[in-house]
Amino acid sequence: MALQLSETLKETITVYTGLSPPTLFILVALGLPIYYVVSDMFGSSSSHHQRSWDFEEEMQPLPPFEEALKAYDGSDTKKPLLMATKVQICDLSQSR
Repeated sequence: MALQLSETLKETITVYTGLSPPTLFILVALGLPIYYVVSDMFGSSSSHHQRSWDFEEEMQPLPPFEEALKAYDGSDTKKPLLMATKVQICDLSQSR
């Protein structure tokens, strides 16, 4: 089944493009980087700078949570035991 599909694909590429499958692959592999370089050269430079500015604004440092979480390290049994990951803060009080 896979061999038959492969042969059909090879024949279709040859009929529709006039190229052998390896030649078509090489042309696509060389054409895409050339397209991206040329489009970057002639693209709007203001929109490129605007996008990078938005990215820099978005990436601000997080406030220092380490000091705030020290009060919840489990030494005081009246306070919950908390653990922080990069995404969320988990309450581990049930696992003492």
